[in-house]
Amino acid sequence: MSAATRLPRFRQTVFLVGLGAVVAAVLALAPAAGASAHDYLVDSTPAANSVQTIPIEKVSLTFNDRVLDLRGDGSSALMQVVGPDTRHFETGCPTILDRTVTVPVALGPAGRYTVTWQIVSADGHVVSNSIAFTYRPGNDPSPAAGSTARPKCGNAVGAGSTAAPPAAAAGGRGGGGADLGLVVGIAAGIIALALLGVVIVLITARRGPGSTPNRPPADD
Repeated sequence: MSAATRLPRFRQTVFLVGLGAVVAAVLALAPAAGASAHDYLVDSTPAANSVQTIPIEKVSLTFNDRVLDLRGDGSSALMQVVGPDTRHFETGCPTILDRTVTVPVALGPAGRYTVTWQIVSADGHVVSNSIAFTYRPGNDPSPAAGSTARPKCGNAVGAGSTAAPPAAAAGGRGGGGADLGLVVGIAAGIIALALLGVVIVLITARRGPGSTPNRPPADD
C-alpha cells in the first residue's frame, strides 16, 4: 500500500478512535449528571396557591424522584403546616412513601397556611422549600386549636436548617458525592485507554504494513 493511500485511512482511524473516546466519556458521565440533580416538588395536596373549602386530614407532597427515608420511620424528613395565627396544625410526624411525603393535619381558622418541608433527596442532599394555600371553610363548628410548636419527630433537622441529618452526613443511603467520584474515575480511565489506543494506531500507521528496517543492498 502506498503512502498516499495509507494517509487517508490513518486519519479516518484516528478520527474514529477519538470519537469513540468522546462517546464513551459522555455515556459514563451521563448517570452522574442525573444523580447530581436535587429532588423538586411536582405535585401537592392541597395544590400550591389553591383555596381549600373543606376540612382535610393530611397534606401530601410529591417529588420528581425518590425521597430518602434514612431511618425507616420518616424522621429524616420534616414537614410543618403553619396557619394564619403562626400556630402549627400538623398533628403527627411525616411518613415517606417513595416520592411522596405526607403529614396528618387538623386545620384551624380560615386564612393562609404555609407548608414548609425539608427532605433528603435521592442524591443524598438536603432540600427545603415551602408552598402556601388558603383555607376557607364553610360552617366548620370546631376549628383545631393548633400548637405553638411542631410535634417532636425523631432527630429531624429543624425547618430552614442547612445541616444534613446524621445518617446523610455520615454517608448513609444515597451518598451522591462518592458515586459521582466513582463515575468520574471510570470515565477518566476510559478516556486514558482510548488515548492509548490512538498512540498505538499512530505508531502502527507510521510504520506501515509489512515495513522492515533498512538493510544494505545484497551483493550480486
